[in-house]
Amino acid sequence: MLTKIINCSVPDSKKDHFSYTQQHWSALAHVNGFIGQLGGWDIDRPNEACIIGVWDDHESYTDFMKHTHDSLFYQSGQKQTYDSLQVNISEKSYLAPRVYRYFRSSAMETTYMVKTTLDLHSYEDDAITDLLKEVIHPDYRCLTNIVTRLDGNSVSIFTLYGVACPPKTTQNITHQHVRRIEQQHYRLEKKWLVLAHSGS
Repeated sequence: MLTKIINCSVPDSKKDHFSYTQQHWSALAHVNGFIGQLGGWDIDRPNEACIIGVWDDHESYTDFMKHTHDSLFYQSGQKQTYDSLQVNISEKSYLAPRVYRYFRSSAMETTYMVKTTLDLHSYEDDAITDLLKEVIHPDYRCLTNIVTRLDGNSVSIFTLYGVACPPKTTQNITHQHVRRIEQQHYRLEKKWLVLAHSGS
């Protein structure tokens, strides 16, 4: 599974326009290999948006970028709505299920997304399994997690929650592999949600 992570800084005067143009990406629902996309605004930094797109694999994403992306992007006019944009691609990402096994079910119900970015001394699958137990708030309804390995030994875990937003769990993360932790909470925009017409 491939995950595309988009972080944008949007001025107050353009937030409504940015949100409107983000809805143009609904056309992704018809693209082969696309699974889903969701995003929202940082609760603590309301001018920061994060959007994640989930794809079957590298081939389907590359084909989309080659043949479809630019026409959607330029037709929407979204380039004029933000101050900065950063994109990260994780070709080694996977779902770590909780309430639901599939992205679709989780995305349809989620209201809040927590992004936990960890710099590790070394990347090991067993360590990620242990870290998930510390990242997830035990008192809140976690729907699923999207684990995205980034460059080097960095990983971002996107944890999807239902109607209640949990407090930060950084103080619970004590694993010996962790060098640095960042955590952001996002309230999702339902109109930004795009799901494939068929798939997981």
